[in-house]
Amino acid sequence: MKNRKFLVTFGYNLDHSNIDYLVSDRLSRHKGWIQKDYFDPVLHTGAAFILNYQIIDTNAARVSQRYYLDDYHVTEAKLQGFLYSLNKLKGTHVLCNPRVQGHHWTVIDGHEYSCYAYQTLDGRNLRFLQYEEDSEEASLKKGVPRIPEDQHYLVFPSDCSQEEKDRRLTDWIIGIIEAGRQQP
Repeated sequence: MKNRKFLVTFGYNLDHSNIDYLVSDRLSRHKGWIQKDYFDPVLHTGAAFILNYQIIDTNAARVSQRYYLDDYHVTEAKLQGFLYSLNKLKGTHVLCNPRVQGHHWTVIDGHEYSCYAYQTLDGRNLRFLQYEEDSEEASLKKGVPRIPEDQHYLVFPSDCSQEEKDRRLTDWIIGIIEAGRQQP
């Protein structure tokens, strides 16, 4: 899929105002229409590919999905300039495989938990909690800030079996729930 790239920014308490400024300044003028064919898009004149951009703030109060559906018709130089500026801000910025994205679910004590699922270009699998407005997730939302920041998301190599991915996901979520139930 040479005509499409997918960039994910993630972290806790991201600088949304500066990210918004960078998107406005560097990408907005290159925004195109929604493509009929996601995998074989029609590019604007001069564009090398379409960039899709996703922001995931692991702070449940600041989750942002604002740019996910936008197509930006850019060149490699424009992408590199955007990444250069973005890398000065808090968070991790990683290109992911646009063909490998979705959701990963697990059920714990009768409650279903959902995660966004992505795969980096180097093959690592990423999982991020998908928060619902469900009161049962109160301990989950409280738990995230109580664990180390590098545990706010889950990473495992692409060669993990599905059973291993499911086990790690369940263990990770249970750890977050338990952290949320502890007294501050």
